[in-house]
Amino acid sequence: QHLGSRDYVVVASDTRLTNGGYEILSRQHLGSRLWTAARSKNDDCFIHADGSVDITRINNDVESSAVQQNMMGGMTLIGSAGCAADCEELKRRIRMEMNSHLHWQGDATLSPTSVATLLGQTLYSRRSFPYYSFCVLAGLESHDDDAVGVVHVYDAVGSHERVAVASAGSGKEMLQPILDRLFSSSSSTDFENDNVRRLLLRDHGAIDASAQRVGLKLNPPVQTHVECDVETAISHLVKAYQAVSEREASVGDDVVVCVLKLRKNTPISTDDNIVCMEVSRFPLRKD
Repeated sequence: QHLGSRDYVVVASDTRLTNGGYEILSRQHLGSRLWTAARSKNDDCFIHADGSVDITRINNDVESSAVQQNMMGGMTLIGSAGCAADCEELKRRIRMEMNSHLHWQGDATLSPTSVATLLGQTLYSRRSFPYYSFCVLAGLESHDDDAVGVVHVYDAVGSHERVAVASAGSGKEMLQPILDRLFSSSSSTDFENDNVRRLLLRDHGAIDASAQRVGLKLNPPVQTHVECDVETAISHLVKAYQAVSEREASVGDDVVVCVLKLRKNTPISTDDNIVCMEVSRFPLRKD
């Protein structure tokens, strides 16, 4: 589950792995579910060598514990749900492509939009026998000396769009409407008919067709950012996961929340741009 704001992105995933039914295979699984194609600037961070998040370094004896790690520019997180073997293969292939790019281009890193294109093309190249992997991508992209959150959601054959809030995997049918409601803002239009005022609530995520095209550029038909601070966003995500874990057997144990934001007082246009990654862990239903 990913959401993007104008200066941060939040990525969350639960840690339960099942066989598609009621059998729990692992309660601490994130290896093929939440990963990054970027390199860590320090060797002792909580990102494994294969790009997955190391949740063993986050304490689980309290409600939440945050760990911060400075990451190199171009930080992009990818969440994948579906067949764990296909998700692992997809992760290895994307990281291989990224490593090849870094080998030939030196320290140049791909922006989240470029990684989104790479992921879409990789999925589409297997359209005849697709990966059973449904992905959501999030990252921070430089824009006018600032950082902008970018979120893309995919199907199994690479079709994707940029959105503000996205989810994939088990329980998404329950989780997505909860997130849409928590992060939506309502507007009202008043109608006067026989002295009766009727209130019409609209979805503020939709953008009017006349406002989608600006010159030669075509903007997405939905909002691509949420309007809230990072603490509120994390609170909404955890509440949504706790609600879904009460009704969905495949969701539970813990939810790991990763926040990407630009380190303060560091312009993103410099060569030493630093993205701060903060990871928190919250308990969910265990049975």
